[in-house]
Amino acid sequence: MAEPFVFFECTPVERMTGRHAKDVVDFLEILKQISPASIFHHMHQYFLKPHVAPPEYPNDFTCWIADCLEEKVLAERLANLNPFEFSDIEEVRGELMRIITNYLKENRPPRAVREGKEFFFNEGITIVIPTGLQATNLQEFKAALDEVDPSCIYYHFYEARLRLGRKDDDFSCFFSDCFGGECAGLAERIRKLDPYMYTAETLKNKLVALVADAMEDK
Repeated sequence: MAEPFVFFECTPVERMTGRHAKDVVDFLEILKQISPASIFHHMHQYFLKPHVAPPEYPNDFTCWIADCLEEKVLAERLANLNPFEFSDIEEVRGELMRIITNYLKENRPPRAVREGKEFFFNEGITIVIPTGLQATNLQEFKAALDEVDPSCIYYHFYEARLRLGRKDDDFSCFFSDCFGGECAGLAERIRKLDPYMYTAETLKNKLVALVADAMEDK
């Protein structure tokens, strides 16, 4: 019998750093120095926030640059950076710095925001909460997916990439490793889902549908 998949939910805990930026130059300098936990909070934990649809600017950095600085071109360039393609926060930091540095070479430094509209850098950690749900087969897995809240999807599908240090999620790893190849097709279909293109809620619905299809194929 396969080892059970144990479902966890999570909640973010935010801590202020006291650092804030009033323009892009400030932002870049602080970005070079802030902790990985701050980049993680603003880039990854953004997907723990409730969204009706995938946002146009899918992280805190791009939202501020678009809405407060009104630098739409830079915001769009940064929005094209998918943090889930990286398994290390420092790689994300480096790519953010590269995009902003190139933008500043091409354009004069944007104006500063008015007082009260600065970007405040915070840090985040994830508190993991057991759900009490486990699954050893597709039927149990689907039943658990139906019951968990979106934070479970975030933890196992979004944040897993950093936790595992690779570009895979917990779900596809489970189906690849624990069924002797019987669920390899399902694992591959899950692996092809791009978390950057979904909200956690819509991704949950997609996962439920994929597991249901796999049950019908058996």
